[in-house]
Amino acid sequence: MKQTIIFILFTLFCTGVNAQETFTISGTVTNAKAEQIEAATIFIDGSQKSTTTNTKGEFKFSGIVPGTYQVVVNMLGYGSIKQNAVVLEKSVVLNFTLEEKQIILDEVIIGDNNQRKNFLKTFTKYFMGESKNAKECKILNTDIIDFSTEKAILKANSPDFLIIENRKLGYRIKYLLRKFQYNKTADATIYDGESIFEDIKGSNEEQQTWKANRKMAYEGSLMHYLRALYKNKTQEEGFLTHVIKNVDFPLMIDPTPVYTEQLIERADSNFITFKYKKRLYTVYDKKKVASLAPSKGSWEIIEMDETGSVLQLDAQVDVRGSYAGYKNLLIQGFWGRKRIADQLPLEYDPDTQ
Repeated sequence: MKQTIIFILFTLFCTGVNAQETFTISGTVTNAKAEQIEAATIFIDGSQKSTTTNTKGEFKFSGIVPGTYQVVVNMLGYGSIKQNAVVLEKSVVLNFTLEEKQIILDEVIIGDNNQRKNFLKTFTKYFMGESKNAKECKILNTDIIDFSTEKAILKANSPDFLIIENRKLGYRIKYLLRKFQYNKTADATIYDGESIFEDIKGSNEEQQTWKANRKMAYEGSLMHYLRALYKNKTQEEGFLTHVIKNVDFPLMIDPTPVYTEQLIERADSNFITFKYKKRLYTVYDKKKVASLAPSKGSWEIIEMDETGSVLQLDAQVDVRGSYAGYKNLLIQGFWGRKRIADQLPLEYDPDTQ
């Protein structure tokens, strides 16, 4: 069984935060000459929080709950820059120094229209995904995407935000694409970038449809799993997690599921960390969880379940499921097939949105 592997290098954020004390993330943006930069775009990756700097190069985000965030600065003529901000018991101040943009590109493929259409089709498939949600997503400014090839690898980049309209979930996404590569031989995708989410305005009927679709996208997702881990409720919320013994496919797993407390350690009141630094296999199946019986079997060789995912993550995870600043991340299977079209913003709450 051929497995499509995706190493997701962009940061995926999740929420579900109860009312608690909040803080601010603020700071200034200057250039290499120490000149204050006005009108630079500042945003928290994966969220709906975005602002611009004032005439003094200053910015501020309020209502920040304890956790880990990636703050990104983007400005025409300069290279974008990001910093990881860990908010614990006090507000955080970040200072950014922008460098003039050094454009070093692969040779751009001009080609004919048919060639570009084929490149765009491949890019859309592996960047947006192939889910039902992806079919109702559209990149509104495909003209800014530059393509190049190297042997069996298709590469793509863009000088500014890609504007993506997701009519299935009711979001407009601005995606700052840093890197995209699809290796046809290995059937592997690598992409890296940061995103801002905006709600699309719609009728009451559309709002209700989007709410239902968002919940479907959330259930069983990596966002859902990490949040359940933090709350120590993985099995209660429908997840079974197994230890993987081997490194290849098919997988060899321990048939006895491990419980949350066996998987994680609590670094403090704000973060958890994984005890297992190797791969874990997770299935989202509420019926199987409900009928779970003790297993006395030895290692089992299995094929990937439809909702089965392989996860390897070396990072601290906060109450929202955010793992910004990770050292290692590998996702395969169900979660690996979920791309931009299935993502939800940091602010998403399945009970209200």
